[in-house]
Amino acid sequence: MAIDWRTDPGLDALVPAIITCVDCGGRAHLLTIWDESPPAPGDLATYRCADCRDRWDLIVPDLDDPEMADGTRFSDW
Repeated sequence: MAIDWRTDPGLDALVPAIITCVDCGGRAHLLTIWDESPPAPGDLATYRCADCRDRWDLIVPDLDDPEMADGTRFSDW
């Protein structure tokens, strides 16, 4: 069974369904669907911007990492 952000609201807290495109400021949508288990730190999350069509491959962060203590989130990258 695949885990999909569209049916699992808890997943959106770790890996947002939509992020802001770094290039154009548009909305980049999550393309990745994980099989069987939720995303873990180090997993790849792929996004595509609806406006400029750029693709973004981002690494799921470890929120328990002390370097993330400044409040940085995946969606802030």
